[in-house]
Amino acid sequence: MATTGKPKWPASGSGTQPAASAIEPLGAVRRSQLVSTYSIGGIIDLEKGSFMPMGLEDWESATRQSMLTIHEARLQSQLGVTHFRLPPVSAPVPGTRLVEEKPTVPAVRFPLWQECPKCHRIGTEGDPFELAVDGSRLNCTNPKCGKSSSTNPVRFVVACRKGHIDEFPWAWWAHRGHRTGICHRPNLHLESMGKSAALADLRVICKSCGAPPQSLGDAFSLGSINSNCGGGRPWLYDRIPGCDAAPRVIQRGASNAYFPAVASALSIPPVSDAAFQIIEENWLVLGALPQEAVSPVLENIASIFDVAKEIITAAYRARIKLDAGAEASTSVSSRAEEFTALSNDRHDEPLGGHVPQFQNTVLAPPESLARWFDVIGAVSRLREVRALGGFSRIEPYPVSAERIAQEVAEGNLASLSKTPRGWLPAAEIRGEGIFLRFRSDAIENWLKENPAIELRVRTLEARSAAVAAERGYLRDYTITAALLLVHSFAHALIRQISIDCGYSSSALRERLYVADATEEMEAMSGLLIYTGSPDSEGSLGGLVRLADPAQLERIVQQTIRSSQWCGSDPVCLENDPQHSGERVSGAACHCCLLVPETSCEKFNRELDRTMLVGDAGAKWQGFFSTFDQS
Repeated sequence: MATTGKPKWPASGSGTQPAASAIEPLGAVRRSQLVSTYSIGGIIDLEKGSFMPMGLEDWESATRQSMLTIHEARLQSQLGVTHFRLPPVSAPVPGTRLVEEKPTVPAVRFPLWQECPKCHRIGTEGDPFELAVDGSRLNCTNPKCGKSSSTNPVRFVVACRKGHIDEFPWAWWAHRGHRTGICHRPNLHLESMGKSAALADLRVICKSCGAPPQSLGDAFSLGSINSNCGGGRPWLYDRIPGCDAAPRVIQRGASNAYFPAVASALSIPPVSDAAFQIIEENWLVLGALPQEAVSPVLENIASIFDVAKEIITAAYRARIKLDAGAEASTSVSSRAEEFTALSNDRHDEPLGGHVPQFQNTVLAPPESLARWFDVIGAVSRLREVRALGGFSRIEPYPVSAERIAQEVAEGNLASLSKTPRGWLPAAEIRGEGIFLRFRSDAIENWLKENPAIELRVRTLEARSAAVAAERGYLRDYTITAALLLVHSFAHALIRQISIDCGYSSSALRERLYVADATEEMEAMSGLLIYTGSPDSEGSLGGLVRLADPAQLERIVQQTIRSSQWCGSDPVCLENDPQHSGERVSGAACHCCLLVPETSCEKFNRELDRTMLVGDAGAKWQGFFSTFDQS
């Protein structure tokens, strides 16, 4: 992916640049990163500076090709869109370093404020820096710095939790408290006193007036910026006035500068079937046909792909049925459908040049594990679609897929476009995984025999509700003992697989299936550990091999054995969840359960190792307390 840069974003309105057939790219990022870390509104540090990918309006021409359109019916209905689009891949111009302009993602320079690494002058384009000839960098105009002295983006920006972001008020900071205010032409420098690397040792100086140097020591303090949020949306070239969120100073590259709201779904039957894929590819035509014209068109499609008309017709009816039930689709019901699919065998043959996107082999667990698990699934082929719906800053904003559009409309999540579009950016992840389904009767018996667990669960539930109330988001689930058990075991298993099998923990992801029984569905207690790549047809079968009874027995036993002791014990095991703060966890730390946040669905929260191995004071037994270490 290549990006094209716009040098400035205005205080209001919108800006355009002259069209060009070929441009020099600012840099490249992986396709999947444009739906996560470096997506719309995120900040990308490239060799030529710091840039921010722009909104969906600017993606329109680059993603309009049919080859970039993908579908996942259940996820589309939850997010309220008609389709998804893959980020474009740049097309190089042969014999040059240029790429074609259309299939690239446009970007705007952010922040605009720059610092010269030699004279430490800070400013913007035209005051005092000038744009390089190729338009990609800013150069310092100070003769002592040399003609090729490129500037660096400043380290600090101002953001709010609703996703707005703006420049740090350097001129105001340098003159705060000064009796005459900001001088006519500030000459600002960023200097270090040389005593330490602390932020308090860094100060802003205006050399145009007598304002005393101002330390940046308290810049990160709450309320340090004495103003309201400016509602800045550089990725959309505009501002939203009247934001009531408190502005905070953050570092440009900090992890809290961008929290994408990503919704995902696995492609399962019937969507994953080869015949359904053929129907989906032709749905723009089929969906617009009058009923009397459908049959001959289906017959023609069946002839083109050399598939029996009955199979194509059945796939068409499945697509119609899926649309009819779209309004009822939720994250919970979608997970229930995936849970059912993962609990059953599925081996379909390719059809009409299309390969089924889901293949699963159900195995009986080894005898030693049968008291805890009743189904093991070796998922040798799976497809996950991850779609970006919005984002926040400062802190994550947990939200279910079906509520993302509403939260964007209410301003709790930042929007990807000025006006709603019928599509969202997404990535396809193809890979493999291993599915473990817990025995429902084993969990019920464990809870009956250990009633003291309920107090622990209520404590964490109250803490989670308090955090949600403080941050103003709506939870659509309740913390239960089953959730803590399944989630904690998923993390312990990821860590063990990483140690034993060579996968990095960041390459593995969890997918949790936990819900109480209702009138519409049965109880769920299971987990999927999977890996995959957005740029290939999947991985090499390493996870599927773990479903072999001998391998699985060894891995699970070692996972339980490792969970019984933590390098931070006894402090970790004795941790009081009432004092867990925003972590909303019991016994969980970097030595035992925490994994990279890209691997966890819940931001490393709602974990408790005591669910696995028992309480330090023997108030209750863990689910795996009957494990024989011999």
